[in-house]
Amino acid sequence: MSQFAGLAVELEESGVKHEMITYSGAPHAFTVFGSDRYREDADKKSWMAFTGFLEEKTGVKAM
Repeated sequence: MSQFAGLAVELEESGVKHEMITYSGAPHAFTVFGSDRYREDADKKSWMAFTGFLEEKTGVKAM
C-alpha cells in the first residue's frame, strides 16, 4: 500500500491525470481463474470498471 500511495503522490505532483482503484483483500493476479489468488468479487468489480472505461472512451457499450 505504501508503493500505491507513493505512486499516487508522484502522479499528483507531476500533474498526471489518473484514477487508482484498489480491491480490498485482492492480491496481484486476482483475475486468474483456478489460482489460489483468484477473488471473484474483485474480478467482477474490476471488469465492470474496465468495460465502463472502454464505453466512456469509445462510446460503444460493452457486452
